[in-house]
Amino acid sequence: MAETRTYYAVSLFSSRTFWIAVLTVAAGLVAEPEIVALIPVGALPRILIGVGLVNMVLRRLTTRPVVVSVPGTVTPVQVPKLDPPAPVVTD
Repeated sequence: MAETRTYYAVSLFSSRTFWIAVLTVAAGLVAEPEIVALIPVGALPRILIGVGLVNMVLRRLTTRPVVVSVPGTVTPVQVPKLDPPAPVVTD
């Protein structure tokens, strides 16, 4: 059996990255022609750039796994221990 580590996962609904992903989906929906007619076209690229930048920052800061549970709870999860990657040899 592979060695595992215990990590403590936060609720999916408490995850900032999850909510940024929800905003990304919303931005995609806003790009639909029927909806674009309701908002200024010039604002959409700025919205997408902002959401993308925030998502990159959150990816850098977020290290904990998430699970679907009640917001504010922490759940222990078993994660397989990973060995270091093999060295890359280039000629």
